[in-house]
Amino acid sequence: MIDPRLKLAELHLHLYGTIRADDYLERLGARAGAIDWAFYEKTYERAYGARPPVRDILQRHLAGDADAASAFRDLFVFGDADAGNFQRFQAKFNLLINGSELMNAAAGLHADPVPPVAEEIDFFVTRMLEDQRRQGIGYAEQRMLFGGNFPIEVMRRLSSSILERYAAATRDGFTARLALGLPRADPWPCFELVKELALGPYGEFVTGVDFCNVEEGFPPKHKREFFAAAHDWNERHPERALAILYHVGESFTDKSLESAVRWVHEAAEFGAHRLGHAIALGIDPEVYGAHERHESVEERLDQIEYDLSHADGLRSRGVRVDANALQTERAELRERAPTERVVHRYDDARAIEVRARQDYAMTCVRRTRAVVEVCPTSNLRIGGIADPQHHPVHRFLDAGVPFVVASDDPGIFDTTVRNELDWVTREAGLEAGAVEDLIARAWRSRSEILTGRERL
Repeated sequence: MIDPRLKLAELHLHLYGTIRADDYLERLGARAGAIDWAFYEKTYERAYGARPPVRDILQRHLAGDADAASAFRDLFVFGDADAGNFQRFQAKFNLLINGSELMNAAAGLHADPVPPVAEEIDFFVTRMLEDQRRQGIGYAEQRMLFGGNFPIEVMRRLSSSILERYAAATRDGFTARLALGLPRADPWPCFELVKELALGPYGEFVTGVDFCNVEEGFPPKHKREFFAAAHDWNERHPERALAILYHVGESFTDKSLESAVRWVHEAAEFGAHRLGHAIALGIDPEVYGAHERHESVEERLDQIEYDLSHADGLRSRGVRVDANALQTERAELRERAPTERVVHRYDDARAIEVRARQDYAMTCVRRTRAVVEVCPTSNLRIGGIADPQHHPVHRFLDAGVPFVVASDDPGIFDTTVRNELDWVTREAGLEAGAVEDLIARAWRSRSEILTGRERL
């Protein structure tokens, strides 16, 4: 049990993911029955094969049915029974998105989206900060990806409003910080906004940039130029340096297991300060059993280049790297369309080799000093890890990979960072005092420390 007097640092939190079901239901209020839930219903039915009873539950709630709130909570929370894939998680999360003013603004339903969205954000931020204070959190870095097609001016006004509230909330041993989410497809316009905010009146509260949401289709190699630009900014503005927070290796349905490991390694090598989840780096590949995976010719060519470049390191871990065979395969693949699919078949022998690749990549990640953000409940449910013993935290501990424990979306997962810390210490069989070390490690891994804004 964690000493309640210990202040916690929460480093992986999505602002809208912190919203609790009861708070969301209260916020919906009388407008709940007038909302068109088609977007949420469609994605839910696609993921679950059945239509969600959201309209019926909300009608019951508006009619005063005391049991409706519990039914809504079951619909809202992504629990153990929902576990399996990111599509199901996104379908659950869309219940929140569909009913929010933020969603309506993104869809262009408001002539001036700032007032209603700012009011909604203010409501949720107020409840969120109260919740975090009750939990004994002393430092919370929230992430906010606006999404949609918001003009930069709208994002500027909304971000400034959030920062103003964080500034007011930072007192009595509690600190709130913001990392703005950047679109994976084109991060540059939003990055300009982040830099502007970092130099603004509330710049001390802007501590990083975050790449989240769907990672398939957006390889780290395409962010190489961005990583370099961000590190250049940090050198020129050390007092307003920005951490690069990069979700990677959480969902990898579009590639081989080898490529999924490579993506995590590359994100660390390119300069990410913290890696979100990185399940692919440490999950035991035997979990997947005998199966097939597919990836593009372009992805396979990238993996061949990686294997040739890291041949000595991979071989030192027992991975077979046949340079001649790889070069021949590369020549053949270059004659094919980049989007054509390559089939990979996995058996026990290949799983052992993937494990060896992970061991090598973990050693490399450790050298970069990138910190992995472990979010157990999120990993178990989104990653579909049925057995806690297969969670990558066990191998991270064995390999000495730096990691912190966080809750990701505590509202939709119905958890807290204390629960997550308890899970790690229990399932990993850590000795007395280990939880205090995990808490101290989180404080040492704050964005301000990793970028050099603050010194320990």
